[in-house]
Amino acid sequence: MEQTSPERRQASDSLVSTAFDKSWRFVETDPLLEHNTKELLRSRLRAYLELSLRNGEQDILHLANSAIWKLRIELGQRSDL
Repeated sequence: MEQTSPERRQASDSLVSTAFDKSWRFVETDPLLEHNTKELLRSRLRAYLELSLRNGEQDILHLANSAIWKLRIELGQRSDL
């Protein structure tokens, strides 16, 4: 099991937080996602950001865009269409 230093964990948390803030502004107003609860959207968005970071992505814009794209694929299907 890989252990991370407190400094590395803090840097990772900071990247996720910044990317979350950037992507949330889009997600919370996305008509394709509006049928989902905010709690679900926040939870899944953070999970996708953390996954991309663990896979080596460090660019905030790429983190945010990738998470939005994955969220739209997972949750963007309207059940009433």
